[in-house]
Amino acid sequence: MGRVIPEEVTDHRKLLFPFILVLVLLLGLGLATLYSASYYRALQTAGDPLYFVRRQALFVLLGIIGAFVVAGLPEKTFRYIVPAALFISLVLMVLTLTSPLGETRLGARRWLRAGPVSLQPSEMVKVAVILFLAHFLEKQGDRMQEFTITLVPVGVILLFAALILMQRDFSTALLFGLVTFMMVAVSDTKKLYLVYLGVITVIPGILVLLTEEYRMQRVIGFLFPELDPTGINYQVNMSLRAVAAGGVFGTGFGLGTMKLGALPEVSSDFIFASFAEEAGLMGVLIVWLLFAALGFIGYSSSLRHRRGNRRLFYIGFGCTSMILWQALINMAVAVGAVPATGLPLPFFSLGGTNLTMTLVMCGCIGRAVYAPAYRQSGYKALDSLDYVMYN
Repeated sequence: MGRVIPEEVTDHRKLLFPFILVLVLLLGLGLATLYSASYYRALQTAGDPLYFVRRQALFVLLGIIGAFVVAGLPEKTFRYIVPAALFISLVLMVLTLTSPLGETRLGARRWLRAGPVSLQPSEMVKVAVILFLAHFLEKQGDRMQEFTITLVPVGVILLFAALILMQRDFSTALLFGLVTFMMVAVSDTKKLYLVYLGVITVIPGILVLLTEEYRMQRVIGFLFPELDPTGINYQVNMSLRAVAAGGVFGTGFGLGTMKLGALPEVSSDFIFASFAEEAGLMGVLIVWLLFAALGFIGYSSSLRHRRGNRRLFYIGFGCTSMILWQALINMAVAVGAVPATGLPLPFFSLGGTNLTMTLVMCGCIGRAVYAPAYRQSGYKALDSLDYVMYN
């Protein structure tokens, strides 16, 4: 008779195919939507309607390679990349602000450029800090009951948040803080400490919000949408018009008109509005269902490891939260539910670094989906090929 593998080992792959299917559908919809939204601009700027889609497809390939790498690394090897990822992200963030390689676009210094290569280090920070927090929270365990220990990850978070704010990227800093706060909240820290941490982070965040005129204008425009409809509220008003024009079934693929000049940043920040115009409510529901499925698979797979491989639980939880919150905020901006931000829509918006890092995070989620969920008491006692792979 062959070796009998415990049920908890043989049952862990059931969500792998649905997970891959959801990613393929999101990527396919994203590339198709980007082509429809960008071909007019691509013709004007490059003389090639596929110019931006071809570039995005290269980053899809790069991201898939990165996803397979992080998904397949042995657990011990995977642990070693945490300090390196954190250090490299810190260096790149500092270079963006201080070196001639830093590039400013639309008043924000968020990019590093070396010849034809351009990247956005803050996107790499999202992954690096999730990995750091997962490592730290697992290692400290019950010591998170001590307030001084809880302050350590908060200090690292505030350091990177400050660097992001110096790049004039308040929305990314907000998203960054939200997700890391959620990761600390599901750790063993005392709930009272979360209140303290909220005060430590929220009050400075409000003060930062009040220091920049353009941020205040966005908040005022959100609170008073009838004020200056062709000025501070122009972007959201055009987005709402595009969404409304889609109706239930949309105008049809490629037949939207708002993308031809009326809708600003149509290939990045407001690509969801262009999609809603052409796909209508039915298409929007499909996208919502796909992101909901991604969230269900990511969270349920992560929770399987909460009583065993806690580090994998934190990684899956953090990466799933980062992707979902970014998508939720972007779509909420498009329908006027929150003030305008500069967050891209994962899998859809033009942007190589964001897409690559999103797929790398999906690779991290894939580890939680594929890895066997061992109980704490029998974690090292089980003998299987899966255990060898992941340890």
